[in-house]
Amino acid sequence: MNKPTTRRLDLRFLMLAFAIFSALATLANSLVVAYGVQRDALIHATLEANHAYAAKVASSIGAFLKSAHAHLGYSALQLAEDFDNPRLLHAEARRLQAQDEDFNTVVITDAGGKVLHTHPENVLATGSNLDSEEIRRAVEQHRPLISHAYVSATGNLMVFISHPVFAADGSFLGVVGGAVYIRKDSALSTVVSQHFHHDGTFAFVADKHRRLLHHPTTERIGEVLKSSATVDAALRGESGSMAVDNYLGVPMLAGYAPVANADWAVVAQQPRAIALSTLGKLMQSMFLDLLPASIIGLLLLWIGARWITRPLQQLADNATHLSQPQTIDELGRIKAWYKEPAAIRQALITSVQLLHRKIGRLSEEAQSDPMTGLANRRAMDAALDLLDQSGQPYAALALDIDFFKRVNDTYGHDAGDIALKQVAAIIAGHSRSGDLACRAGGEEFVLLLPETSLAEAGTIAERIRAQVEASEVPGVGFITLSIGVACRSPQADSAAEVLKQADDNLYRAKESGRNRVVS
Repeated sequence: MNKPTTRRLDLRFLMLAFAIFSALATLANSLVVAYGVQRDALIHATLEANHAYAAKVASSIGAFLKSAHAHLGYSALQLAEDFDNPRLLHAEARRLQAQDEDFNTVVITDAGGKVLHTHPENVLATGSNLDSEEIRRAVEQHRPLISHAYVSATGNLMVFISHPVFAADGSFLGVVGGAVYIRKDSALSTVVSQHFHHDGTFAFVADKHRRLLHHPTTERIGEVLKSSATVDAALRGESGSMAVDNYLGVPMLAGYAPVANADWAVVAQQPRAIALSTLGKLMQSMFLDLLPASIIGLLLLWIGARWITRPLQQLADNATHLSQPQTIDELGRIKAWYKEPAAIRQALITSVQLLHRKIGRLSEEAQSDPMTGLANRRAMDAALDLLDQSGQPYAALALDIDFFKRVNDTYGHDAGDIALKQVAAIIAGHSRSGDLACRAGGEEFVLLLPETSLAEAGTIAERIRAQVEASEVPGVGFITLSIGVACRSPQADSAAEVLKQADDNLYRAKESGRNRVVS
C-alpha cells in the first residue's frame, strides 16, 4: 500500500504569512499605542481644563464675597456714626439691598443680636431676637464672617455674610449682614452660572458640611453629600484634579478648588465618556489613513517573498532526486543570487559527489560497534585471523566491568550505556597506533596489542584499570574493571588459545576479588 502523502506548507507561503502577521501585529500595536496616548492626552487635558474651570469659579466666588464684605464694611462705618438713628439704619439697609442685588435680605442687629432693622421690612420683626447659631457666632466673634448654609426662621436656605459695627472708641455696637438665599436667584448663582462650560461639564459648590450651595440640578441644592473625594480635598485647601465616580457610579473627570476665607469647595466635572467621545472617530480616521500604505506594503512583501524564495524552491525541487545523473547540471543552472541558497546549492552538489563514497563508508561502519565506536566482533575476528596468518607476536587483554548487571538493575539501562561508553573511551585512549580496541559483547571488551610483551601488556592493563576506578560515571558513581592478560606463546599459539588464556585470567581476577589485573 502506498503511504498517503503529507501536504506541507512551502517557504513562500510561510514567509508571506509571517510578513502579513507581522504587519498586522505592528498596525494593531500602533493603533493600540495611539489609542492609549490619545486617551491619556484627552483625560489629562480634560482634568486640566476642569481644574482651571473650578479655580476660576472659586476665584469669582471669592471676589464676590470679598466685594460683599467691602460693601458691608463701608455700611458699618456709616452706621457707626449714628447707630441709634432709625432713619440712618433704614436708609443704609435699603442702599445695601439695592446695590448690585448682592443680598436677598439685609439685617442690622445690636450687640445682643436684637433686630434693629431689616430690608425688606416684612421679613423679620424689628425688636425680635435672632437665635440662630450663625447670627450668634457673628455677634460673639466681632469679625467679618461667612456662615455655613442653614435654614432661617423664615424657612429659607441661606448663607449669612456679616460685618461688625464698631463705635469710634472701639466699642462693639452690633452687626450688619446680608442674607443670600441659596434656592433663589442671587449674585452667588450668577457668579457660578456665568462660567457655564459646554460638552457636559458643570460646576457645583458645597460648604464645609458638604451641603450643596449651587448645582445645575436645582432639586439637589441644599442636599448634603454623603461623601465626595473632590469636595473633601478642596475643603482641605487643596486645588487640583482627579478621576472619580459620582454618586451614581458614573466615571467623572473632575477639577476642584477651595474658595478663599469661606470654607467652601468648588468642583467642575465632566463625564469621562463625553470627554472620550471623540476618540473613536479619531482612531477610525487614523486607521483609514494607514490602510492604503498597509495594502501597498503587503503587496511589496508578497513580491519580495516570491523573489527571495524562488531559488530556495528550485533547490528543494532538485533535492528530491539527487541520485539522478542530471541533478548536478540542474543545480548549476539555479540562480542562487544571495548567500544562503548559494551555500545550499554547493552543499547539494557536494552531497551528490560524496554519495558513492558514503556507500563505501557504510560498509566500513558495519564493522564497528554503534554504541561505543570500537571495533565489533566481526572486525576483531578478522584482525585475529591476520595475526595468526602473519605469525606476528601480540598480547590480548580481556576486560570486563565488575557488577555491571547491578548497574543496569539499579540505575537503568540508560545509565549502563553511559558506563559502557565511558569505559570504551578510556580503553581507546590507552590504545596505541596499530592496537585494536574491540567490544566483544555486553560489558566485555578486548584490546589487541601487536608486538607487545606480557609485562608491557600488564602495565597498559593496570593503567586502564586505575583510570576506570578513578573516573566517576555520571548518574552511577564509581565502577571498577577486572582484566585478564595473555600473550602469544608456544603454549598458546592460536588466537583461540590466546583469548581462552586471557579469559581464564579474567576469571581468576573476578574470583580473587575483582578490580585487578591477572597475567
